[in-house]
Amino acid sequence: MPSVEQLRQELKDAKQEVRNLTVMGMRPDLSPEKREIIRQLERSARAEVMLRHKALDWQIDQDGKTC
Repeated sequence: MPSVEQLRQELKDAKQEVRNLTVMGMRPDLSPEKREIIRQLERSARAEVMLRHKALDWQIDQDGKTC
């Protein structure tokens, strides 16, 4: 089971990925196909953030129950 600190770092990294993809999607020189791919990647990264947030909340809850 990953530690709370490891889960926090993974959540932080996933949020950074969302920010990077958001900025990439704003580039005016992108073709419509590339823009759509980046949009899909951003959507996937946002889903990852939600799941990582749930994992972190669960782990914090579990740690609180064992103390």
